[in-house]
Amino acid sequence: MKSSSIALTIAALLTAISTAHARLGDTENALVQRYGKPRLVELTTGDIPMQKGYYAELKENFGTNVSLIASTDKDYNDIGYGMDLVETRTRYTFEKDGVSRLVYLGNANETYNGVDFAGKSAREVVKARVVWQKNKNGDQVGHLVPFSPSAINAILDNDKGNSTWTDEWHPLATPGAYTKRTADKTRLAIAYGVSSPNEIYRLELRMVDDAGKGTD
Repeated sequence: MKSSSIALTIAALLTAISTAHARLGDTENALVQRYGKPRLVELTTGDIPMQKGYYAELKENFGTNVSLIASTDKDYNDIGYGMDLVETRTRYTFEKDGVSRLVYLGNANETYNGVDFAGKSAREVVKARVVWQKNKNGDQVGHLVPFSPSAINAILDNDKGNSTWTDEWHPLATPGAYTKRTADKTRLAIAYGVSSPNEIYRLELRMVDDAGKGTD
């Protein structure tokens, strides 16, 4: 493929993604109408999954050089390692226009500012699309296409709720991660990439409860 054709293809992809917005608060039916039938639906029991169709998202905390061990023991100071389960919602995987979206539906009695989010999108992770190109050896190699700043702004604008987003992205302790909140601190956006806002490859949006409003 000629370089000019590649440039046009990437430009078209960037334009397409700007019209595909995440929307926190969507019901399952609204999500299906927006993104189509989910490619995968996974449940979580709040424990290490032992059967197909279940998943766990884990936060590791290791004090020693050990292999990943399936333990939820939180006495890190005593045992030197451990994992916290950090996600208990049902997870839907959608793919549309080459973009992958992980959508987490709120649990029963999950509310934010008095609004019921049970069965509604409370967290969404949007991953940049991959463009396949041949290298000099003729092999197909995948290249991530970063979100354009306008696409990120469009997604954020759709997910501001009744508030507004702060102006600046703030770097986190994790290299390549940036965050911002809405003025009412009920919504959090996390961008992952090389730099913000020009080379972002993953964008996460989530609702924040009272306990998490003061921290990143």
